[in-house]
Amino acid sequence: MPQNIYVDSYTLKSLSNDQNVCNACRHLYIKWKNENSELSSILDHFKNDMYELMNVQVQTDDSPRLTTEENPTLITTTNQQVVKLQLNEASSFHTKCCVCVENLRDHAAKITSQNRDFIFFSRNIWIPEGARCCSGHLINQLLLKEAVDQIKPFSIRYQELSSSDVQLLLNKAQNFVENGKKIFSFDDPRDLNDDEYRLLTRVSRDNFNDFVQITSSSTIRPSCSRSIRTAVGIYLCKLRLAIVKSFVSDNLGFGYVTHQYVIGRHTTAIARELMCGGDSTDTTIIIIDRTHLHIQKSRNNKFERKTFNLCYVVACIGSFMFNFNNNDAGITKDILLRNTSNILSWLKEHDILAVDRGFRDSICVMEALGLEATIPSFLDGRRQFSAEEANESRCITKIRWVVEVANRCLKQFKYFANTIQNSSLVYLESDVNCLRSHQSLSTTYDKI
Repeated sequence: MPQNIYVDSYTLKSLSNDQNVCNACRHLYIKWKNENSELSSILDHFKNDMYELMNVQVQTDDSPRLTTEENPTLITTTNQQVVKLQLNEASSFHTKCCVCVENLRDHAAKITSQNRDFIFFSRNIWIPEGARCCSGHLINQLLLKEAVDQIKPFSIRYQELSSSDVQLLLNKAQNFVENGKKIFSFDDPRDLNDDEYRLLTRVSRDNFNDFVQITSSSTIRPSCSRSIRTAVGIYLCKLRLAIVKSFVSDNLGFGYVTHQYVIGRHTTAIARELMCGGDSTDTTIIIIDRTHLHIQKSRNNKFERKTFNLCYVVACIGSFMFNFNNNDAGITKDILLRNTSNILSWLKEHDILAVDRGFRDSICVMEALGLEATIPSFLDGRRQFSAEEANESRCITKIRWVVEVANRCLKQFKYFANTIQNSSLVYLESDVNCLRSHQSLSTTYDKI
């Protein structure tokens, strides 16, 4: 273009024919052309010769009318090192957006090479270098999925590519294919549209971006395996699934298992014979015990000494802090008096609770509620138990072995067997609930 030649000589910068000139340089060229009519005629002659050589078809209006060609066509081969390709070119006006073809306003952004390559390999549309678009079409300098679909071809462009350009183009195509095989990621705005964001996270894409922007300013940090956006997306997906409130509540707890189900499926003949004499068929034998999980050592010594967790086979209740008053008996009394998890509606009168000696101070509460508590005997200053007391203690120990089975199943998971980070303690109860929902006692205990 003549104005490009003028800008080359005026600014001492090299401009190609497909590059645009700003308004300031364009006005300088027009002023110079009016003042130097003889030189301008020479430039016009160059302009006519250039159009005859390029033979480029350009539409006269701004509306896109051309359709995308599925495969670029090889036009000519000038020599063994250069090829000329026919490409579908998007709109590249200096004052208009190449996406929506509207007049550019404030905060216009330049299309990056990453976006240009993505459009070329996914839509077969070539975006010239230096093309600009509205800032609303971008998120983190990446084009939105709607913006990618909105781009239309505007003209036919004949582009000469050298052997190095072809090699670079092939490398980019290979990377594009490899990246396309990966699973979706919240990091790339093009992977998910607004409906998919709502389906996975129950929030719109704009709300998700606002939430990520807020959380990014907090103490959360990216890791080598996932970014902050991906971590927030996974967390919202877990909240969307609500496994603790839906799946676990349907497979664990007093609301899931019935009183008769426990009697018929999880009360062994040995336990019924030792605790009830084998006569009662309407009595549930419940074993209460705790399990300990190792957590990370805290700088707060008071918090470290108060860590405690209480779990059940029928239901999991916890976690609790441990101190002098909040021991096994204190926690059990608190659960019964507060009717935690609606436990009193599930238990019936004369049900048997098998506990160890650490629950001694809660026996009075159990008996006041009409429950029968079995606990190993105490010496109380004597040298040894009587034969009857020793046998009763052995009977209780005989049926409490299932507690160790439950603890063993829990510690088979490396997460619970190793030291747990303090930052994960707030999710500890939910994690144990999810695990216990998959565990159930075997019904073959009658063979023992």
